[in-house]
Amino acid sequence: MKPLTKVVALIATMSALGNALGLLGIRLPSAPGATVEFHLSALPALLLAVAVGPVPGAVTGALSTIVATAKIGNVLIPPGNFILAGLTGFFANKLKLQPALSGALAMIPYSPWVWMATWIYGVPPPIRAFIIVKAFIEVLICGVLIELILSRPEVRDYLRGYALTRQ
Repeated sequence: MKPLTKVVALIATMSALGNALGLLGIRLPSAPGATVEFHLSALPALLLAVAVGPVPGAVTGALSTIVATAKIGNVLIPPGNFILAGLTGFFANKLKLQPALSGALAMIPYSPWVWMATWIYGVPPPIRAFIIVKAFIEVLICGVLIELILSRPEVRDYLRGYALTRQ
C-alpha cells in the first residue's frame, strides 16, 4: 500500500494523460453544426479504476476531462466520467469482471447521465444517441487495451501497489 501522497501524484499524472489524450480526438462525421470526436481520454481513468480501485479511477475520470469540458462547454462531463470510471472499478474489483465487461456494465447508468447532460445543452436526440454509441465503443476499446496493459505482470503489480486497500 502506497502513501496517500503517492496515490494523489499518480491520479494527477494519469489525469494529465487523460487530458492530453482528449486533445488527440478524431472528428467523426455527424450532423451539421455538431462536433463529435472519438478519443481515448477515459483510458487512464479506467486503467486506474481497474488496477488501483474505484475511488482513484473515479477521481481521475473527473479530472481527466478538464480539456474536454473546456472544448465542449458542458460542465456535466466530469461528473459523468466520475460515474463511468467509479462503476467500472467497482465491477472489476468487487465482482472480478474483465475490464471491457466492467466498462460495458458501467455504461448502463452512464448512458442516462449522458442523455440528460446533452439534453440540458440542447443536443438533438439523434446526436445524443450517436454520442452514447461512440462512448460505448470507446469504453470497449479501452477495456481491451487495459487487458493488454495489465497482462504485463510488472505493470499490473506496480499499479496494484497503489491500491488504498488490499484487493
